[in-house]
Amino acid sequence: MVKNDERFFFIIELGRLLDEYHKCPYEAVKKSIYEDIVLLRHAIGPDSNDMPAGSAKKPS
Repeated sequence: MVKNDERFFFIIELGRLLDEYHKCPYEAVKKSIYEDIVLLRHAIGPDSNDMPAGSAKKPS
């Protein structure tokens, strides 16, 4: 379980990654960003509601 101050920074980083993900034109890079998003979501907590589920869709 992460501390509240760590959670705050993880959520900020999630926002940055989501911005990068949506702006990125390269599928290979999007896939890497998506994997980082998934890792951070798990670090925050697997049941976290801090990020909407549809914010980043898994690249094909």
